[in-house]
Amino acid sequence: MDFTNPDDNVAHLGLREGDRVAIFGSGVGGHSFAACRAMNNTGLIHAIDVRKDMLEKLTTESRANNCSIIKTVHANIEEEGKTGIQDHALNAVIIPNTLFSYEDHVGILKEASRIVVPTGKILVIDWKDSYGGMGPQAENLITEQQAVEFAKEAGLKVLDTFTAGGQHYGLVLGKNI
Repeated sequence: MDFTNPDDNVAHLGLREGDRVAIFGSGVGGHSFAACRAMNNTGLIHAIDVRKDMLEKLTTESRANNCSIIKTVHANIEEEGKTGIQDHALNAVIIPNTLFSYEDHVGILKEASRIVVPTGKILVIDWKDSYGGMGPQAENLITEQQAVEFAKEAGLKVLDTFTAGGQHYGLVLGKNI
């Protein structure tokens, strides 16, 4: 199977040394570590998840992998301001395989928009299909077109689309400025 590759996905953001990034639904850190590599372990990464056990594993792994810029945050990404990050504080937000597991998709995108700078980018990676239960349940699936509509509703525009491996789509979003 051709799964999504975090390094390839993060490359679509053009991250630079010293950037500030948030990962919504960081899990154990695939995209956090990819961002750390892209930024040459400089800057800051807010790895946000609602599962404390995932954040604990990520903290352990970040120490083991000498990625000192990852700050784990236990927070709800659906509610405005609940991430604890100031307005316009980040260069990018990465939302990997996360939209399907929440109810307020527009709320998540609005929170991402709130915390990125006006020229910041938001990267969405999600499943194309449920693949017989390997991905999300069919009723939870967020299609690429649905994600685009949610983005528009959140005041965002599509800057780029790409295939993120055999089972995933990728969207790079920006603010309508």
